[in-house]
Amino acid sequence: MPMKDLYKEVEKEKKNKVKDCSKVVMSKEDYISEHKNLIKVLRSGDKKALEAEAVKQEKEMEDKVGDEVEDED
Repeated sequence: MPMKDLYKEVEKEKKNKVKDCSKVVMSKEDYISEHKNLIKVLRSGDKKALEAEAVKQEKEMEDKVGDEVEDED
């Protein structure tokens, strides 16, 4: 195999690698905002707000980790 073809193959392999998703990173500003909202919703005890937040958190988690999360129910 010619060297240029070998380089092309290596580049192709690099592009096909799955990104490491073992860490979720967010800015401090986003972290504070997220937790202020969670605290507010949890303290309110309002069923509708709690359900809306649960749906939002579930979607966010699915977007970040996909099928890695199993239901604990």
